[in-house]
Amino acid sequence: MYKKILFNTCLTEYCDHIFNFALNLAMENDAKLWIYYGIGRLNGDNNEVEQVIKEGEVKVAQAYVGQMRERGFDKYAINVTDGDVVGEIVKHARNTAVDLMVLGTSTDLPLAMGESPGVASFGSVATNTILRAPCPVLVIPPSMIPGLARG
Repeated sequence: MYKKILFNTCLTEYCDHIFNFALNLAMENDAKLWIYYGIGRLNGDNNEVEQVIKEGEVKVAQAYVGQMRERGFDKYAINVTDGDVVGEIVKHARNTAVDLMVLGTSTDLPLAMGESPGVASFGSVATNTILRAPCPVLVIPPSMIPGLARG
């Protein structure tokens, strides 16, 4: 059903579980998995920006490539950009004709933000990506992530 899946990461432990979900989905569908990491707006010359992007690509590869190789999965691409994270991920999804985007809600826990434990945090990147996405978005809720379940 899905041939191109885009997983958005912030390279935190929180994203490891979302990555596993996206990888399983890609494997089940024999789909290509695009791993996107947005580093935000950078102020610097082109050489400095290129260096930070290359460092981001290395971090993404260190976080996920070994796991994919262990499972025999090689249909992936890594994309790291600077700029507005939401704008860049939406543009990337559109330009690569992605069938599905997979992302989490937020890395902030509601209690840490002073909210009631019954209120889930829906981060600004997730919210704005959903509103601007050119394809369906699958959001992995905190209740599916070990250690973040409430209730």
